[in-house]
Amino acid sequence: MLRSYAFVLLAVLILLLFTSGGPPEIGTLASDGASTTSYGRMTEETYAKANDLAVDAVGKRFAASGILRCPGGASSAQVTGARDVITTVAHAFRDVCKPHTPPEKCRFEYYLGAEKRTIPLSAAVWMGSCIDSAPKQGSADWAVAKLAFPADVTPYEIYEQPETLVERERVLAVVGYDIEATGKMDKAGPFNKTIQECQIRDARDWRTFETNCEFEFGASGSALFRQWGRRMTMVGIVFGDYHDKDYCPLGRCEFRSRKWSSLFVTLRGEFKDQLLATVRQSAAK
Repeated sequence: MLRSYAFVLLAVLILLLFTSGGPPEIGTLASDGASTTSYGRMTEETYAKANDLAVDAVGKRFAASGILRCPGGASSAQVTGARDVITTVAHAFRDVCKPHTPPEKCRFEYYLGAEKRTIPLSAAVWMGSCIDSAPKQGSADWAVAKLAFPADVTPYEIYEQPETLVERERVLAVVGYDIEATGKMDKAGPFNKTIQECQIRDARDWRTFETNCEFEFGASGSALFRQWGRRMTMVGIVFGDYHDKDYCPLGRCEFRSRKWSSLFVTLRGEFKDQLLATVRQSAAK
């Protein structure tokens, strides 16, 4: 008799497991058929569903993330601090110490709902001090640029006190330009924005750090955020990654420092000083 009750209980538990209606986990299929992308990269729609938020609210919150298109290529960027200021990577404008793209030949694209907006950059751009030494280049791989006119978005917030990196702290990466998010290559058409929850890892150097976020081509320049309730403040921007194929030939591997990780330059020092100075001089807050 007890054995019969045990089988009944097991059947009920299995039924509940497959019919429960909770939010989808990262990397699983949502009940409406929308799925997260590889490595936990979520579309705005999937992120909204996973966090029980309205899609329009999520779109508005992350509208400041977009793409910087220059003659030499494209990367991610975001409106930061003021509506006419963007942050991105220095390698969008130069190769190591050799400038290759005047900023006024570039444009910033973002979406306001379903409408794509385009704003040219002004000639004003500031980058990290040039460093020829490869191990230290990342700490200077940041850029602050001015838009020709303000974007119609809410700029991402800057925390004016010095940032302290916390090992294994949960953070949020927002990529303005993820060309593989839907498995399609970008042809200067609509770009794919993705959102990813991950952790700060290997924070040994206050200028740069690693995370267990995973990115693909186009993500350089994307911002990483701390979340304090409804506040979301920027911690740094991604400038590269380690994808060691000997360690992980097929992808989707666990974090390993200097083997399978993403690299960020911290919003501190010269980078933060320049960003705050540019924002304070802006009239488009």
